[in-house]
Amino acid sequence: MKTKDKIIHTARELFNKKGFKNVTLREVAKELSISYGNVTYHFKTKNQLILHLYEEMLFETSEIIRTFHYDNLLKGILEAPKFTFKISIKYLFFYVDFVEIKRSFTEISLKLEQDNTNRKKGYLRILRQLQIQGFLRKEFTNIDLDYLMDLSGAMRTFFFINLHPKNFLDTDLETRYVTYVNNFIFPYLTEKGMEEYKSCLELLSEE
Repeated sequence: MKTKDKIIHTARELFNKKGFKNVTLREVAKELSISYGNVTYHFKTKNQLILHLYEEMLFETSEIIRTFHYDNLLKGILEAPKFTFKISIKYLFFYVDFVEIKRSFTEISLKLEQDNTNRKKGYLRILRQLQIQGFLRKEFTNIDLDYLMDLSGAMRTFFFINLHPKNFLDTDLETRYVTYVNNFIFPYLTEKGMEEYKSCLELLSEE
């Protein structure tokens, strides 16, 4: 593994374990038994390092989006948490320290806002299509759906913020997360949607 990759990997592990505020570039260097100058050669500031990690996370997430089941939108939505779980664990500090990162790093905060806006636009199109297909209740307006997306994101963050270190030993943690996230949409489905929901979950359990 190249030095730069080692720095990225070690920093991410330390951020996840201790929180990004409690880790310095000098500590990353010490953990790797390399000089501080060797670290700053690749990343002049911690801001640059965190931004790099954020862009890595976005890239990995975009790769998953390419596999989305557009031929079965409800299945795609229910399947998504299973695919994003490992990424969320890998970059856990972005969830746990989300508010502090936005406050401390303007550049990352702006990217977060823009990426969140783009994500919600795409998700809104899917929710609207589910309404047209009769799976999602039609009385929801764009404002309602926007609120639902914000609430869903907050719930996902809440799940990871409240994880205790011992939870990572739980082999069912991924299943718990997927169930936790997917239960959110169930009350907003039509009867047809609820039936499709149960059918999709059966298909996913067989894969």
